[in-house]
Amino acid sequence: MSFLGKASSVAAFAIFAWWMSRILTISIRIFYPSTHIPFLNPQPAIRDLATVHPLAWQEPFEYEAAMYITTMSTLTEDPQLFLSTAQRIWHIPPQPLTRRHPKFSDQVRVVLPDALRQQNGTELFAFLFVQRAGAVFPDFGDKMAAVARTTLVSVRPRKINRKHALLEGNESTVGKATEAEATEEAVWVPHGKTRVSWEIVLEDNWFYDWGFPLDLGPYLRVNRVQDSRSAPYIPLLWENPLSITAENWYPLTNQSHVSKDSPLDALDLQIDLALSGVVLGWFRLSNYVSQGLNELTSSRSLIQYTETDVDNLKQMVYGVNPMMLAITVSAMALHILFEFLAYKEDVSFWAGKTAAAEGLDGISRSSMLMSLASSWISFMYMWDRRKETNIVVLLGAAAGALVEAWKVTKVLSFRDLFTIGKRKPEVAEGPVSAEMENRKKVQREVDQQTAWYMIFVCLPAMSLYAAFSLLYQHHESFISWFLHISLATVYTLEFIQMWPQLLINHKLRTVDMLPLTAFLYRFLLTFIDDLYALVVPMPLIERIGTLRDDVVFFVLCYQWFKFPKRKTPAEVDMEKKKAE
Repeated sequence: MSFLGKASSVAAFAIFAWWMSRILTISIRIFYPSTHIPFLNPQPAIRDLATVHPLAWQEPFEYEAAMYITTMSTLTEDPQLFLSTAQRIWHIPPQPLTRRHPKFSDQVRVVLPDALRQQNGTELFAFLFVQRAGAVFPDFGDKMAAVARTTLVSVRPRKINRKHALLEGNESTVGKATEAEATEEAVWVPHGKTRVSWEIVLEDNWFYDWGFPLDLGPYLRVNRVQDSRSAPYIPLLWENPLSITAENWYPLTNQSHVSKDSPLDALDLQIDLALSGVVLGWFRLSNYVSQGLNELTSSRSLIQYTETDVDNLKQMVYGVNPMMLAITVSAMALHILFEFLAYKEDVSFWAGKTAAAEGLDGISRSSMLMSLASSWISFMYMWDRRKETNIVVLLGAAAGALVEAWKVTKVLSFRDLFTIGKRKPEVAEGPVSAEMENRKKVQREVDQQTAWYMIFVCLPAMSLYAAFSLLYQHHESFISWFLHISLATVYTLEFIQMWPQLLINHKLRTVDMLPLTAFLYRFLLTFIDDLYALVVPMPLIERIGTLRDDVVFFVLCYQWFKFPKRKTPAEVDMEKKKAE
């Protein structure tokens, strides 16, 4: 390995270590903001006369909660005015403060107000009151009550399922859609929220001298006690924005053109309610992630994320426990590190190779061609759906496709592309060792077998699947059907592309001709991708696709340890000189 290659590897590991240390430091500061940890989270010395901020609720305090829906967007000082327009839909009986992390859930049916339906309005809100047990709800005079609000109705583009059986014709599918649905225009209609997840922080975290984290400012309420150093704060209460995705919004009308003269079709709304006690660190982490996702979807962001990308990130953070989230973040960092090292080792191995180089004998040309085809089909599939694909993933696919194309030029010339699977005429190239002749023979036989299986087994199987998909599955268009078949072909090629090379290794009883360092990084990447398959939401076919390479890599590792390392020509000459 050259000095530049070693330096780049050391730099990659150094950046990875710095990144992980920064993540650890930030995590400690988020979850333990008031704890003094030297170098990681230093805190100033506490003065004797410093103001203390404990939790306003102290044992044996008991609380109860109630949720109201109303068309009022803000609370007023007059409780009668609020109660005249509000309807209580959920109540939690008195609970002791000893349970710092309670969990309550229920499903309620909300009848939409007639004024909202008739005027096709969007003014519907929910208020959650958490206050001292036994008081009258809602107690506007209770300064220790925690109150939060959320919007239940919002105008959003309605998702249209344009998939249909392609051979049934347009009359039975698109003909049934409305005029707006038949075009590509999005229809903006009122949607109702089907999930509301409240979170409250009941832990007694103490802060000194107004040393609250700045990110908690919009959610804090502090009660100043006269003639006392204590200024207690009300428990933090909110609806976690990470819990709401596009799937949690239900269209309230089926009409294409919405106006105040056309009432909503929906009469009620089913809502899944939840109230959970969480730690302060989770509250702050959710707030940071939510703000970051809002920046990524804004017009000033350099990399524009789609709603699907944002929803996937929300589910990845909100849908798992903090421990699994930490494992996922670590796996993401390792994935970036090993992918960079794999590309670096791959390029370093192939940089000095040519089609006539002896070191390339024993490498399956058919495997490389299948890898080239699968990488470019994957890239074109992502490019066709670039509006739904993360720009980082798209750039990674483009880089992989270019590297595969460059590698093929190292082992094949343009003329060789038309002779794969055919026996080449013998050309006198001077004296050739028996070992080299055996490698060329085995490589030629395996490539011929691979070509035979591709033509007489894989192509008919993919043709049958293409016909089945066309007859029985739904697609948006023939282009969508073609891309689906191409993607399935890619998964098949990626599964079988390494088997010819494994067969060559088995017949030659060696793996010396392969870039084993790059394969080691690819092997580690495979298991990291398996972890993603268990955490990140994805279709079943893609989840299976992430597990398909495990078998191939296990066989390769077995061959690596079983077959002895062959001596290089320089080592053979050195032994001959010693023997003489």
